[in-house]
Amino acid sequence: MPSGRPPRIQITGRARAGKSTVRNALSLLTAEETAPIDAPGRTDPVLDADLILYVLPGTLTSADRRALAPLNPDRTLVVLNKADAISPRWSDAAQAAERHTENLGIHTLPAVASLAAHTRTGTFGDADLRTLHRHCARNDPAFTLTEDLFTDPAVAQDASARAALLDRWGLYGVACALAALRHAPALQPRSLLQILHFASGIDPIFQALHERYRRAAAAIVAGDLTIAPTQAGFGNE
Repeated sequence: MPSGRPPRIQITGRARAGKSTVRNALSLLTAEETAPIDAPGRTDPVLDADLILYVLPGTLTSADRRALAPLNPDRTLVVLNKADAISPRWSDAAQAAERHTENLGIHTLPAVASLAAHTRTGTFGDADLRTLHRHCARNDPAFTLTEDLFTDPAVAQDASARAALLDRWGLYGVACALAALRHAPALQPRSLLQILHFASGIDPIFQALHERYRRAAAAIVAGDLTIAPTQAGFGNE
């Protein structure tokens, strides 16, 4: 990378959007996490970084639109986080991200950041694999439809083991792992972890952010990067 100060990155979005989780999933240790853009009684955060990562947890609200409207699309990336809550099918989340891209004019990509964060720091232990193998033959879609159904004691005697699996990998991660093991029962922990990392959708976001970071760094060196501070909106709702 050319010499010069590194580009500043801000991560912003509504309360409970998953800003910290996205930050951890992307290993953005120096990124600045702003206060929520919808915090009652608080002034909207000033978004003046070289790169803005906007975390959107599903449906757009008026607060999201207000915050995103003044941002430069070339220096902004929207993460449609918690994509698993949109639909069990990844294609539905991808289509929702495409609609947001078209409506906002800002590149939007889906992700399950909580799963990506786990795949960066965790691994499948023997207990996890035993629990998954005990249930990978179950083809009832309802089994992984909700957390309550997955941990229902009436299903089998290992309810506590299933709850522990859920705590570590989340319902979407568990569903992906079971699907992978149904197709390839001999999968080893490392391969299974790689599959879940891919399923989280985090890699395309990392690549898009890296490209924007590269361009921002070059612009800083060239002295062409001039960003006027903008408010995330015009007051709180």
